[in-house]
Amino acid sequence: MTDYIHALRPRMISGLWSIQGTAPCIGRVRKRFPSKEIAEFESMKLITLVRNQLSNGEVRQTLLTKEQEKDASLAFNLLNDECFKGFSSLLDVVNFAKSKVSAEYMNITLKLASDAHLNDLKNRGRTQKYLNQVEDKLIRFCHHLGEDFLVQDVEKVMIRAWIRGQGNDLSPFRGKNTSNTTRSNELTFLKGFFNFCKGMDYIEVSPCEGVKSYGKNKKEVIALSVEKAGEMLSYAKEFSEEAYAYFALSLFAGLRPEELRPVDGQNQLNWSDFTFRDDGSKSTLEISYEVGKISTRRVVELPDNLVEILRPIAKEDGAVIKSSYAKWRGVKDYIRARAGYKVYGVHFRHIDAELSKIANDESRMPYVRDVLRHSAITYRLELKQNKDAVALWAGNSPADIDQHYRALITGTDKLDPRTYAESYFKLKG
Repeated sequence: MTDYIHALRPRMISGLWSIQGTAPCIGRVRKRFPSKEIAEFESMKLITLVRNQLSNGEVRQTLLTKEQEKDASLAFNLLNDECFKGFSSLLDVVNFAKSKVSAEYMNITLKLASDAHLNDLKNRGRTQKYLNQVEDKLIRFCHHLGEDFLVQDVEKVMIRAWIRGQGNDLSPFRGKNTSNTTRSNELTFLKGFFNFCKGMDYIEVSPCEGVKSYGKNKKEVIALSVEKAGEMLSYAKEFSEEAYAYFALSLFAGLRPEELRPVDGQNQLNWSDFTFRDDGSKSTLEISYEVGKISTRRVVELPDNLVEILRPIAKEDGAVIKSSYAKWRGVKDYIRARAGYKVYGVHFRHIDAELSKIANDESRMPYVRDVLRHSAITYRLELKQNKDAVALWAGNSPADIDQHYRALITGTDKLDPRTYAESYFKLKG
């Protein structure tokens, strides 16, 4: 009697999944299906139908296992209890239970959701540096809306106001000259947080859906002239060994400000990260993923002039910049002001009171953040003519190197671009 099972199994016939055969109680079957999955499902239904008719003499269509049928029977018996009065079916009871479970999730506060998000990121192996950045943003968000504010009550209009920061907006950017890049980065962070909340069933729809990004600010990369770079290096050398090391590493190794002296003072560059060699091979500097901007380690080959600058002042260990962030900000602004740039004099009033009074004059050149690093990459690309190698050296993508730094060096009337770039890497202040 089990031959009907073989007859009702799906087969590929003329390019289509088909069931063709004869079975007791239902007779001859000729069906075609658009996919194997649908054919398999229909096959199970037909086999179950025949099996039930043969065993019980009645027609029953079910794909429940014996255990599931037992559970269903017990559940129907419980449905007669007085406490379920008003429920017309087992499905009503299950939907009611679902709404109760969902309600518990939907009432979660921003604080609890933030803690869960951070714990999830930690379990997924994100770096402490990244965790700290996300935590700072979450604390700020909770502070503005309130830790007890429910995640489900955050609306799209609030997200727009948060990143816009205009008028009476509830926003940390209100009244500030905030770049489009910063606003877009904030939206990216919020999308990540609320997508996590959606995945955890705290909300059904993310309030960030449909909120448009402000895009990124695109600015032309500027490289210092050899003369201006030499001038700033001289002022740094004159001021202190710390300043000399900072400006030299920025100008010739392309280090980022946060790699040399981050605001929190953690995971910054140490003298133990350097390897100075005497065998004729290049000395190097290791930038670990904790120190660098990106989550990968990079090894920076040090130009000869930078090695000559650093070796006499290098220590066995310890931070390259030991000064506090507040003190260091004043030192950097002082050297920039001496070089003719427009900076806030209040930061270095204790160093040079007279210069601090004129440092913010409109007649001065505006200082471009990361111009020291941009100069290092620009001049190195001119010498190497290999965007992949320079990208690896700088911790950028080859596409960024090619887009922003290619062919920026034009040389002078007396020096061609390559010779001019070579003179840059001979500077020592």
